[in-house]
Amino acid sequence: MATVDYFKRQQELNRRARQVLHDILAGGPQPYQVVYEQAVAQGISKAALMTAKYVLHIRSTRVNGRHIWELRGTPKAA
Repeated sequence: MATVDYFKRQQELNRRARQVLHDILAGGPQPYQVVYEQAVAQGISKAALMTAKYVLHIRSTRVNGRHIWELRGTPKAA
């Protein structure tokens, strides 16, 4: 039963990480550092954040030496 409980907990943590990441990027593209700091402030681990990035198909581009994350399907920043 411990295994079932573990997987349920992981699923809930990943669901929450996806929601937090979506909420952070809903307003438009953000630098990775901003995304990471906001996610950590809400109790999201880096591993969960990266899993959410993969699942949500977040686009990461490098602009002036900084990684910018954005939701797919959102207009590109000018």
